[in-house]
Amino acid sequence: EERPDYHILGRMDESKYTFPTIKYATQLYDTRQDNLFKLTELNIIRRYIPSSVFKQIEAGTLQYVNEMRNISVIFVKGSGLDVMSERGPKQAQDLMASVQKACYAHEGTLNKFLIDDKGMLFLLVFGLPPLVHPDDPTRAILASMQFVDVFKRFDLVGRFGVTTGRSYCGVCGSAKRREYTVLGDCVNLSARLMTNAPPLGILCDEETSRHSTGEIVYTALAPIKVKGKAGPIPIFRP
Repeated sequence: EERPDYHILGRMDESKYTFPTIKYATQLYDTRQDNLFKLTELNIIRRYIPSSVFKQIEAGTLQYVNEMRNISVIFVKGSGLDVMSERGPKQAQDLMASVQKACYAHEGTLNKFLIDDKGMLFLLVFGLPPLVHPDDPTRAILASMQFVDVFKRFDLVGRFGVTTGRSYCGVCGSAKRREYTVLGDCVNLSARLMTNAPPLGILCDEETSRHSTGEIVYTALAPIKVKGKAGPIPIFRP
């Protein structure tokens, strides 16, 4: 519906109200700056902002947060937890805290945690700034082994897919709502390996096995076909 107050400027008498006068009046009574979030208040919401983004905001260099970098990705699918039950939400919170603890012990990042009718989904990333290491593939595998113990402790079923490769790391979304995430072939493959993993089993790609340090021994499995790939993909079990 058209509103007449949208056309106030068009109905003004130009002989009385010049553009500089109107511009000055709008600047004088513009209070938007007073309501903006101040940098001094940033620590209040630090726990809700990924470290990669927080450091860029703090330094005033948020425009450089988008980049292509080598990362190791873990997709975890969990089942056996009914969040609609009386103790479900508490168990989900305890599981989340335990996965976070294991992830942070290896200096990784928990990027997503989702629950729907198909179960739980975790997305964890190793190699995001400021926590970047030359042995991130090793850290991802060791963290996955700890996740297996966590799921066993909660008497839940988990499936784990680990991949390593060059991916987009940055923000997605509009100016009103943005989210820091990771995108790319490496991320998609991790999800495919997760769906093919056995219960409480870990599958990783060739890149992860090749760049892991010597303390992890891998067993080569028969290549599998996954959606989005023309040929069979070599897979390994740590």
